[in-house]
Amino acid sequence: MDNVLLQVILARCAESRQQNERLRSLLPATAPVSVRVDFARCAIDLALEHHSALIRIVEAGEYGAAGALLRPILEASTIGFWFVYAALPEEIERLQLDGSDNPIHDVPQLSAMADRLVSTFPQIKSMVEGFKKGGAAKWLHKYAHGGTPQLNRRSGPGWTEADVMLMLVRADIFSALAGCLETVLVPSPCLSRYAFARRDRLGEELHQKFGAPQVPPQPHGLPAAPLLDRCGPPREG
Repeated sequence: MDNVLLQVILARCAESRQQNERLRSLLPATAPVSVRVDFARCAIDLALEHHSALIRIVEAGEYGAAGALLRPILEASTIGFWFVYAALPEEIERLQLDGSDNPIHDVPQLSAMADRLVSTFPQIKSMVEGFKKGGAAKWLHKYAHGGTPQLNRRSGPGWTEADVMLMLVRADIFSALAGCLETVLVPSPCLSRYAFARRDRLGEELHQKFGAPQVPPQPHGLPAAPLLDRCGPPREG
């Protein structure tokens, strides 16, 4: 990749970095209130950390490793939404809180979480369908686990400018959604104004530059979460 294209990518990385830093600066500093909310916030934080790491890896020119982080960013964001909107109290109560690397009970798989969220967010039904065998969203799994989309980009023309730019836009969208979720946990006008406007701009960028379907106007807010007060005290420690 020549220097001109590299500079274009680095400029787009700077935009992604600005988003990450802005979201982090706007997240409210609040004490844990329940296992549900505590874990939701941990998921938001993890999504933003993965997003920051992806940017650094793109800046290093290691595009395959960066692509492998797209699914973890989306997964962390979805975990946050699952805790806020879908996880039953008994599901949360079964989770191990001792830091074990091999818990008996854990959060569901990405496709299962997304399926549970369709009733609250009907617009993600197409994504749920895409996770099925042969579906349009299986590329997420293939990038994360070294499938042919990854292998084919290690020969021939390799990763093109368009490939890398699309990766950054997708990563920005997934992490922006995590930022939007925080506004349900604690109302924050500043975070709401930034996160939802950023989500909309990224959706338009995806449509104009990469031919993705145009997303109809979305509200600058998320549905109320009636489950938030139904799951015990915060984790200890």
